[in-house]
Amino acid sequence: MKRHLVAIIICASTVALMAQQPKVSNAQFTVEPIGGTLTATVDRFRRSAEQLWLGYEVQALPQSHLSTCSNWSDSSAMDDGCCGEYRLEETDYIVNKGDHSPTAQNIYILLRLDHGQLIKIRPVMAGCHLDAGGVPFTWLTGVKPEESVAFLAQAATQAESNRSRIVDGALLSMSYHATPEATHALTGIASTSSTPMHTREQAAFWLGVQRGREGFLALQDLEKKIAEPALREKLPFDFSQNSDPGAEDELLHMAKFDADTKVREQALFWLAQKAGKKATAALTDAIQNDPETDVKKKAVFALSQLPKDESVPQLIHVADTNSNPVIRKEAFFWLGQSQDPRALAYLEQVLKR
Repeated sequence: MKRHLVAIIICASTVALMAQQPKVSNAQFTVEPIGGTLTATVDRFRRSAEQLWLGYEVQALPQSHLSTCSNWSDSSAMDDGCCGEYRLEETDYIVNKGDHSPTAQNIYILLRLDHGQLIKIRPVMAGCHLDAGGVPFTWLTGVKPEESVAFLAQAATQAESNRSRIVDGALLSMSYHATPEATHALTGIASTSSTPMHTREQAAFWLGVQRGREGFLALQDLEKKIAEPALREKLPFDFSQNSDPGAEDELLHMAKFDADTKVREQALFWLAQKAGKKATAALTDAIQNDPETDVKKKAVFALSQLPKDESVPQLIHVADTNSNPVIRKEAFFWLGQSQDPRALAYLEQVLKR
């Protein structure tokens, strides 16, 4: 009986190991357990002058979805959520934020080495078939999610000459990790003043897009701590991409109370894209009460971006009643651009006065 139990355990372990390996074609495929840390293991492979794909699997956030269907070998092959084979030497990743039910999902992190240099980092949903394009492929087992985050954070912040492909691939891959360490790492990158601005902006962006409630709280913390205007002006967009219900209220607060004129302008614009009726009240308040004319003008423009049944009556009200001639002129302009019959009738009436 014990022998049968041992055999069953060994068989189950073998099946589990095989389940972690991707289906890779057009490559010399090998499997190696990680030796030491992931960073040390990758460094060992980088001492080679060969071309190589490295890959490993980690748990992803439940809502994660990457479309890898921009280049495939058989459009009828939809198994495992993929369109045929994902051609690593040809296809770039595509982020798809469509409506997907939260399900348990893992992700492959793929690293492309060329003569010792890391030249690509790609996330691919687990289960996809991979075509390595004739490049040898080594699959690493035993990679801990926290080590993956540490490696990707280092790759993003120490990329040679801040190469955007490495930076963007590392940050995107990191943002899919289920471990809270990914949120901490992205926050650290976004808040470090010595890090290049593009890298910081992208880290904050992925906090908003991918990290849900954790990302929302991290963005709130960044809003309080960072001083650079160029980065603070991007935060309203990041909040607008976040799924937490508190993101709308944060945009409302920024639109009304932030000391930076540009931040208020951006908050008003993105509020109009996200918050519907909440936005109307905030925009009309800004048009009436904000001390800066530029902010008022941005609010009028944001008002024009609302659905016409909301925007046209509000713009007519502004054009008819606002005491600032610059703001009235702005409202007239956007009414004309709307091509709405109500707006055109109002403008015709004004011209006849």
